[in-house]
Amino acid sequence: MIILALDTTSAGGSLALASDGDLMDESTGNPNLTHGEQLPGELQLLLDRNGLTSGTIDRYAVAAGPGSFTGLRVGIATIQGLALVHNRRVVPISVLDALVEAAKKLAVDSKSGPEIIVPFMDAKRGEVFSNVYAPSRNEKSSNLVTQGGNEWTAISEPVAMAPKEFIEIWAETLAGQRVLVIGDGVQSYGSLLTGQLGAGSSVFAETPPLAGVIAVMASVVPWCYRGVRPHQIRPLYVRRPDAEISRDKRRHRM
Repeated sequence: MIILALDTTSAGGSLALASDGDLMDESTGNPNLTHGEQLPGELQLLLDRNGLTSGTIDRYAVAAGPGSFTGLRVGIATIQGLALVHNRRVVPISVLDALVEAAKKLAVDSKSGPEIIVPFMDAKRGEVFSNVYAPSRNEKSSNLVTQGGNEWTAISEPVAMAPKEFIEIWAETLAGQRVLVIGDGVQSYGSLLTGQLGAGSSVFAETPPLAGVIAVMASVVPWCYRGVRPHQIRPLYVRRPDAEISRDKRRHRM
């Protein structure tokens, strides 16, 4: 099964192809161009490079958020259009879940793996998108991420908040266990983590292109069973759109 995955939740974004759980090819975009400007051409180049067409793709996958509102809309609409034309299913995957999956390879080389994984995305406006993951004790959980032979699941709801506030809320958990923090939020706010994590913890600001991670995830269990019809994709916004916030402010002034 060949999977085409797209991530437009950040500047530049990425595209990738995977086959039966193995990454075939991936490319990253130009952060100085909008997704609308570069996406059609980059997508066609990826397919051409591998001797494929959009019609030969068996299933699509897309980063469902959180991330830039505009980026999310462009990415999801693109995948929806392709999937509709070719009558294919789509696997929507949270970027936070993808970051936890990316942490898998980073943890393999450590002598003692993490007890907690925290994806830490720069959400701009002085905030991070984040969540807390722990080894799952519930095999029926709907939000499992396989990591090093273990299943990981979110133990809280995803949030968009000031990093200092997030760290204060989870201070006891972060200080008491081995924590792996991963994401571009580390580069922006990593100094706030200093002294807040338990012994043996680690932080990683550099992550692989997430489309590659998502493409592989969508190829294997449990994600391969989560394909939906294109119209069933639900973006994971976490933070309310600016238009809604502005509308509420106008109402309060009346």
